[in-house]
Amino acid sequence: MKLSRTGIVILVAIFLSLMPFRAEAADPILVEGAMECETDLLIKELDNPVEERIGGWRYVSGEYQSIPIVVSVTSIGMTNAAAATTLGIEHFHPIAVINQGTAGGHDPSLHSFDIVLGAKTFDASAWISRAERRGADGRHIELMPTYYYDSNLKEDKAEVELTADPELLEVAVSEAGNYQAGRVIVGKISSSNIWNRQIDRIHFLHEKYGSSCEEMEAHAAAHICRVYDVPFLGIRILSNTEIHGEDFNPATGTACQQYVLTVIKSYAGRKAGKAQSDGRK
Repeated sequence: MKLSRTGIVILVAIFLSLMPFRAEAADPILVEGAMECETDLLIKELDNPVEERIGGWRYVSGEYQSIPIVVSVTSIGMTNAAAATTLGIEHFHPIAVINQGTAGGHDPSLHSFDIVLGAKTFDASAWISRAERRGADGRHIELMPTYYYDSNLKEDKAEVELTADPELLEVAVSEAGNYQAGRVIVGKISSSNIWNRQIDRIHFLHEKYGSSCEEMEAHAAAHICRVYDVPFLGIRILSNTEIHGEDFNPATGTACQQYVLTVIKSYAGRKAGKAQSDGRK
């Protein structure tokens, strides 16, 4: 069958009009974890995995139930998390970033295998020490804000706490009933390059700043996502808690990844449904 010149022009126009939707659909969700026990299941579940190194950081891209995903193995610590998130956003252009993995407990009501959805994160290693006398020790300290450029407002900002994307958080909350290994709560994630085992400091961070748990990456990743205006959520499972004498259990990393996969599936489904609805308007 031969097409007329007009027919060819129409087909090309239709193809070009659909290209933005095709590109948008191909944009992945970037899922981060620092260690093998926090990423091995995610990688195993990928169809058509492709592994690459960008700088010193490892990324494995593929599909989970036809959902494009990039697993970023960030390595441990705030610097690694910030660098891996920056490179991941620049290279893969994700529609969202989920930083997930293990954490130590701060909330006395939580135990190993309980999951914290980070409605907020803060940097527990950034402090301002005041000169005025406050109390018997003669010192007063408060958390220092995180500084970033707000691309929407076109101005520099400073915030002690960074807030999760509301839609990502809502989806994660909706999947809480499907998690059977422990509780799922909405809380606050404390990040720093410190593995803290000091009970007094744990109580201080929980009571004064509301921290539910501590780890070493989420706030740094949240910081980069805020600069790039990419939706972000931190999801952390308690692998240990000094409060209850529960030692590190690597099996918690697997449980967290299983839960994160349900969140990814639900979030992708919501986005696809919204895109389909918008296309009909």
